[in-house]
Amino acid sequence: MQYDDDLPIEDYIYNEPLKERHYDIERFKELIELNDSSNEEAATELLYVSKRLFYNQHGLEKVMEARNSMLRFWDVDTDDDTIPSTMNSGIPEHDELIDEVLNAMDDMEDLQKLNIKKLANRYPELSFLALIKIIVLELQETAPAKIMKQLDEALSIYPDDLLLKLEKEAQVNKLNKEGAFITDALVNNQKASELFKRSNIHSFELMTLHTALYEYFVNKKNVLQLDALMFASQTLYPEWEDAWSDKLLYSEILKVQFCQLLVTSS
Repeated sequence: MQYDDDLPIEDYIYNEPLKERHYDIERFKELIELNDSSNEEAATELLYVSKRLFYNQHGLEKVMEARNSMLRFWDVDTDDDTIPSTMNSGIPEHDELIDEVLNAMDDMEDLQKLNIKKLANRYPELSFLALIKIIVLELQETAPAKIMKQLDEALSIYPDDLLLKLEKEAQVNKLNKEGAFITDALVNNQKASELFKRSNIHSFELMTLHTALYEYFVNKKNVLQLDALMFASQTLYPEWEDAWSDKLLYSEILKVQFCQLLVTSS
């Protein structure tokens, strides 16, 4: 049997809830017990059955409410032809340098050649370089305590920098701690355009906000909101799908974990 990853949500909803739920629970148990990571068909079926259990546990109305809310939140388009003030600190003369750094981020070796730490010292007016310096530390798998120290130092210099705030939220949530900026109220009552104070943002800004929300939902174990985030991402920004493919996979794994708890308690 083939299982389509791109089925519309309605196709997962039960027509005969009691009968279908019982079947899915039993099949889920069988697939978990099989525990064969080399069996691609079984792994795909496990994800499919997990989605059915997950979506029907919440119900179509609740799933759609979360998704529509997330679609409303992401009310921005991406524009990489313009370097915004959040990245050039209001100094357009540095746009070429910022583009060079962004291009180098695809290759760790190129990034190291630029010597971001030296550039950040040379251009202290650019909070963007302070952020990139922190991102490099993360890519180098630096100890979280050192990353947080660098973030706090950067925010003491640039206290109003939105991208640094978002990066700190991502790092705090990765440590399973509670941040101060990203909250349920922010997600439910604000929009991305209000955060950035414009309707067109750079893809770097998009990814920074996306990661902050992703880590928040993962830390909160809010798989429903995480599902809504990934749905909105794929719907509104299909061109950036490769950038969050790992996040999408992990969100599906969390559905499996959700179902394991569900089946255990049933």
